[in-house]
Amino acid sequence: MAIKRILIIEDDIHLADSLSELLEDEGYFVECAKDAVKGEILIRKGNFDVILLDYKMPLLSGIDILKKLKADNIRKRIFIVSGRPSTERSLKEEDVFDMISGIIVKPINIEAFLEKIKNA
Repeated sequence: MAIKRILIIEDDIHLADSLSELLEDEGYFVECAKDAVKGEILIRKGNFDVILLDYKMPLLSGIDILKKLKADNIRKRIFIVSGRPSTERSLKEEDVFDMISGIIVKPINIEAFLEKIKNA
């Protein structure tokens, strides 16, 4: 089985580095984008199996990226990473809930997180 390629789009450098290290220790190939603009470019150029997309970032939000991908009919396995209790409702209101594979809630439960990635 091929190694899963994971893209992390997260403006919190410490969280991005921690998730990257955790996933690399589990044997995954990981690339990080510290902002949404670079992240969107990598989504379009890269061949990633899983994308971890922060909900709230400067310049573009996770919802903004999902809307652009939906408009261009680009489908990927995307997990929104968010600590907001209203994330699911917001995704549904913005008509992009169907674009995601799930929500990873902050603070992140490591065991549940790794299980979602493994099963993605």
